Amino acid sequence: MWDNKEVVRKSFSTPIDVSELFAHIPMAELTEGSHGLFYTVIFSSGNENSSDPPITVTIDKTPPVLAGSKDPLIFPNDLIGNRVTARYLEDHGNKLPATVPTYDLPKPGDTIFLYWETLPVGSLSASEKTLTQADMILDIEFDGDMIVGHGDGKRYATYRVQDRAGNLSELSDYAELTVDAQPVPLVMPSVEKSLPAGGGTGTLDPLLVTDGAVVVVPEEIDLQPTDVVTVYWSGFVASASHETSTPIEAGDLKFAIPSTAIPGNIGTDRQVEVYYTVTRTGGKVETSEKYSLTILPIADGRFPKLKCDQAIGTGLPTLSLSSVPAGADFSITPWVYVKAGQKMHMWAEGVDKSGVDLPIDVFVERPLTPGEESGGVSAVLVRSFLEQLKVNEQFWVDIEVSFDEGESYLNFRRENVLLVE
Repeated sequence: MWDNKEVVRKSFSTPIDVSELFAHIPMAELTEGSHGLFYTVIFSSGNENSSDPPITVTIDKTPPVLAGSKDPLIFPNDLIGNRVTARYLEDHGNKLPATVPTYDLPKPGDTIFLYWETLPVGSLSASEKTLTQADMILDIEFDGDMIVGHGDGKRYATYRVQDRAGNLSELSDYAELTVDAQPVPLVMPSVEKSLPAGGGTGTLDPLLVTDGAVVVVPEEIDLQPTDVVTVYWSGFVASASHETSTPIEAGDLKFAIPSTAIPGNIGTDRQVEVYYTVTRTGGKVETSEKYSLTILPIADGRFPKLKCDQAIGTGLPTLSLSSVPAGADFSITPWVYVKAGQKMHMWAEGVDKSGVDLPIDVFVERPLTPGEESGGVSAVLVRSFLEQLKVNEQFWVDIEVSFDEGESYLNFRRENVLLVE
C-alpha cells in the first residue's frame, strides 16, 4: 500500500519463497515528497493483517541549490589578493581555508566536493567534506601539499554539493587564485674573511680567525619573528664542529664560531660544510645550500721552534755532552690554536757511531696539559741516547701536534743541533 492506495498485489498458492517477498513501486508513484508505505496480508481464511505503523518514505529528486548565482568559495581576508604563498600555508598549518556560501538547505549527509584546477571544469577533485549532525559548519580546507604538488600559477577553486539522496548540484562559479608556494632554496651562508672560489666553495686563512670565525646568514631570506635560525659548522671531527642558534647580537644574522672549531679542519684534504636551517612556526625545517670551506694549511714558519736550553749559538747551535749529565732539555713556546688535550709526538734522530740512523721517541700521543697550554711544553732527551750518537755530527729534534683528535698531525720546525764532546 502506497499512500493508502494499493499499488502492487501478489498471490501465492504454494508455500511462500522468502526471496519473493518484495514489490516494485511503479515509477509514476515516486513523486517528490513524503509517502506512507505499508502492506496487508490476506490469509486463505479471509482474515487480514496489516503492518503498522506505515513507514514514511521521502522522495528527493531536487539537487541542492547553491547560494546566490552559484556563488564561489569565500576565502579569508588575510589571503591578500587571493595569492597563496608558502608563508601563508605555513601560517595556516599547511592548509588553505575557505567557506562554502550557505546554500538551500544544508542537511546532515550532504557532501561538499572541492575542485582545484587550471580550468574551472569541476573534474579534478581536491577534497570533500560530509556534513553531520555534529558538524554542519560549511568551512572547508585545501591541503597545502596538494596545492604545492599542483605547481605555481593561476588556479581555479570550485565546488559542488551532493545531498544524501545522491542529487548533485551545479558546479559553482570559480574563485581565481594565484599560487606562489614552491619552496625557494635558502641561499648559502658566507664566512667573514673567507675567499669564495665559486661553485659553493671557498678558502679561509686560519691565521685571520684565531679569535673565531663569523658565519653570515643572507638578509634576503624570508624570516618571520618566530622563525629560528640555526647555523652549522660541520667539521672533520666533533671538536672541529659547532652548532648555534644564538646570533652575535639579538635580531642579527651573524653567528660566532669559536676558535676551537677552526684548527681541526686545517688541510686541503678536508672541507667544513657551513649551512643553516630555518625552523618555521609550524615546525617545518628548511635547510640552506652548503658552503664548502677549505681551511688553508699554516706554514711551518708560523709555528714556534723547539730549542735546547743547553745548546750554544745561533744558526746551528752546539751541544756539548759534558753539559748534559742528566740529558738535554728541549722546550717549545705555546703555538697558535694551542689547546689542552691536543695530542703531541716528539722524537729525535741522529747517526750512531757506526753511521747508522738512530731514532728515539721522546713521547707519543701525549695530551697537552692545561699548564702547558699557557706555559709551553718541555721534555728531556735522555743522555743514554746522546751517548750513542756520533760526535761532531748533527742530530735533530722535532715535534708534531694533532688538532683533530689524533686523526692527523701538523709538523712544526725541527731543531738541528751539532753534538760535541
